[in-house]
Amino acid sequence: MEIRRDNRKVMNINRTRLVKKCNIEKTEELDQLIEELKQKVSEKTQRLSRYRKRQNQYYQNKLFRTDCKKFYNRFRQTYPNVNNAPGKEEVENFWREIYEKKV
Repeated sequence: MEIRRDNRKVMNINRTRLVKKCNIEKTEELDQLIEELKQKVSEKTQRLSRYRKRQNQYYQNKLFRTDCKKFYNRFRQTYPNVNNAPGKEEVENFWREIYEKKV
């Protein structure tokens, strides 16, 4: 309940700041401005995402040209160490129970 009140307070504060900053008199104009600002933020985040992907691609291309071994080592997955692996009998019993059940 308190979170909703706090959220409303923050939204009201933000709305009053926008109204003062942009000299808005109607609530319709305020809603339109808020929507435009949301779209601008979305556009910037998408642009940043594309930029990061492109930078990664440039880096990988450069790495491939200069050091192929290092490039391919980056794509290899390291397998986790298994400390307590089950024994052969435990594994066989586990699968036997599964396969012997009738559906």
